[in-house]
Amino acid sequence: MRWRLLLALAVVVTAGCGSLVGADERPDAATDTLTPAPIPEVTPTPERWGVAPGLTGNSVADLDALVAAHRAATANRSYVWRERRGSTTGPNGSVPLFNRTVAQIESQSVYHVRAGDERVRLRSGTTTVADYSEYADGTDRFVRYRHVGRRDYERERRHPIDPNGHPHIGLSAAGAIERYLDVESAAVAAVTVDDRRHYEVVAHNWSRADDDRVSGYAVTAVVSPAGFVRSLDVSYTVHAAGQSRRVRYAFAYERVGETTVDPPEWYAEEN
Repeated sequence: MRWRLLLALAVVVTAGCGSLVGADERPDAATDTLTPAPIPEVTPTPERWGVAPGLTGNSVADLDALVAAHRAATANRSYVWRERRGSTTGPNGSVPLFNRTVAQIESQSVYHVRAGDERVRLRSGTTTVADYSEYADGTDRFVRYRHVGRRDYERERRHPIDPNGHPHIGLSAAGAIERYLDVESAAVAAVTVDDRRHYEVVAHNWSRADDDRVSGYAVTAVVSPAGFVRSLDVSYTVHAAGQSRRVRYAFAYERVGETTVDPPEWYAEEN
């Protein structure tokens, strides 16, 4: 009787593990709710990482693998990507965040990007412009901006760029992951987002920090088992020229798989 009982228990345990391995993890609509969940012994990532591509239970082991997985997860998907930045010299309180880039992606050739002050490459070279906007209608990409200190807008017509390779969208997100998750060790905990398993990565030891200039570093990212970095939030203090400045950077994906894009008013007026 004892060996029959043990055999029955083994069948139950094996069935549970199989369901985890077979789970389909794709990026879905973002949510602010994170529910802690135990990290399973068997995860949906049948690779050496054990948690997600590039991630282990206590580190970001391979940034290249994580970035590649993130780019693969966002390819051919619709979403809203919101990038925010802020800084203050105040010693206390939170650091205010302001939208730096808001990108609405419907497809590889239909999207709308808006940014404030932005370094962009124009025909005359790379320069800083204000109130920058792009709209890709499926055939062409229309760019509208004004130079800093001027009131009149400039307009250009260009070929569309795949959002994954766009300097203000996919490349900017990948660059932030590569820069801010370059940490020596991390606390990785399983959380539930929209009833799907994700992992919250928290670290304080930035490999790129200069000990004399940067302190108080803290980064938090939420990553799916497929390697989709759905949000990233980092803060630190920079000490220079006898003054301390607190810095914060964050991005998040919203309405993944549910985003459509309407032409901006300035495009409709001109066409």
